[in-house]
Amino acid sequence: MRRVFAVLGVLISVSLLSSLVSYAQTVSIKSEQLSLGAAVWLPITINAAPDGLHHYILSVSVDTPEIAQIEDVRFPEPLRDFANFQIAPDGNSVQISVRDENDVIARGAQQTTLAEVKLRGTFGGRTTVTLAVREIVNDRLIPFNVAISNGQLSVAAAPSAPTLVVGVDGVLVGDTVRVPLILTSTVGGVRSYRARVRLERRDIATFVGADFPFFADQQEVSITPDGDEIALAARDGVDAVQAGAKGIILAWLILRGDLPTMEGSPLRLLSNTITEDNNNSGPFPTKDGLLTVIRLENLPPQFFGPQPRDQETLGDRSPFIQITISDDKNEVLSETIQLTLQDEAQTLQFGWQSPGASWDQTKHLFTVNLKAIGVRLSGEVRATIRARDRQGAEGRFQWRFTVPKGEVPPPPPSGRTIEELLDTDGDNRLGDLEILRALDFWIKGRELAPGLNIDDLKMLALIDKWIKGAPLRASAARTPFTYPVPY
Repeated sequence: MRRVFAVLGVLISVSLLSSLVSYAQTVSIKSEQLSLGAAVWLPITINAAPDGLHHYILSVSVDTPEIAQIEDVRFPEPLRDFANFQIAPDGNSVQISVRDENDVIARGAQQTTLAEVKLRGTFGGRTTVTLAVREIVNDRLIPFNVAISNGQLSVAAAPSAPTLVVGVDGVLVGDTVRVPLILTSTVGGVRSYRARVRLERRDIATFVGADFPFFADQQEVSITPDGDEIALAARDGVDAVQAGAKGIILAWLILRGDLPTMEGSPLRLLSNTITEDNNNSGPFPTKDGLLTVIRLENLPPQFFGPQPRDQETLGDRSPFIQITISDDKNEVLSETIQLTLQDEAQTLQFGWQSPGASWDQTKHLFTVNLKAIGVRLSGEVRATIRARDRQGAEGRFQWRFTVPKGEVPPPPPSGRTIEELLDTDGDNRLGDLEILRALDFWIKGRELAPGLNIDDLKMLALIDKWIKGAPLRASAARTPFTYPVPY
């Protein structure tokens, strides 16, 4: 009975330790302040991922909806192909889902960005931006708990009187952006409105259209031939904007960036007429917006999630090598990919068409299977990879890992059973130190030998045999184990 209580004590301690380790991991969203009509990207980060991340589902909501709205979500480049999000129709919340197919967030990652959420200030005040983790699973496919750190968003005070505000934003050359037309508040609701907006510098951008989030009836949009002015009109036929509403986006003005400019160009509200539900009609005070157009410098290809990891020590002399190669705007040219492996005795080079190598354009994943071509490495290995994009920008990345030297025997082969590896004194029983060793391998998810892990059911069976003092194996030879030394 005393042994049973000892086991329970060990398991409870392990559980508490696991909980403390889990909650030491924190997922947080940044706090920020901005002016009325402006937008900001709030990064969501995890401070540590000792076992990496396989996938996660998050949600973000604005506690005071009239102060800010969620507009967009973006992801780090190598995660983008396996990420999606859905913003609620009212813009108050978003759900985010990501699968780390390329092991970008590898074991030991720290201060890692999971996603960024774009919020727009629509009314003056302060609101909590609440973050929730619906599911988060590590690379061992084990869900775990994390602490949450919510953000705060402060928007500069709105004018006391209802005011029509054009937003502030930026756009890349060749891309489009949606700039909001915001009504800060309304006393009598909104039945219909008309507005005309001009971009002062017609050479830097062009109006290409508009969207109406609320006003589905009698929409009118006209753009001048030069694309520097847009006129809007719409009617609220379903009473969507009622008396007392705050921070209402009447329309989204869509512009395309044409020419970069450092100082930006004003978006001027030339005229407006707003008719309230009580038939009061007239112009409202206005606040102009600003548009900045920038050109993104061509960045070279970037490299993420190398396997084996940097400074990792392996037990296999023919490891499976993988690395993600991504580029911000341009396609990576497969024929320029070159991986060099240099160990104590040889230098090997692999291109995308080399034996054992492959390039997955969809996943941006370059792979070399050394085992398939019978290549063995020895000792410390320096890996260097390079690649170019279509504009000629070249990226390079280097990391190191270690494999057994050629003259050193490999680890015990997986032909040995878990029981044989744990029975260090050869008595066909599990002693106290041996069961503690088994618990250590089980908790850390480490392999006893290549391909041999202690799963939950096996751990329970081992604990049962330890408690009962039962034989580990039905029959056990007392001869020492030997294995061949490679040559």
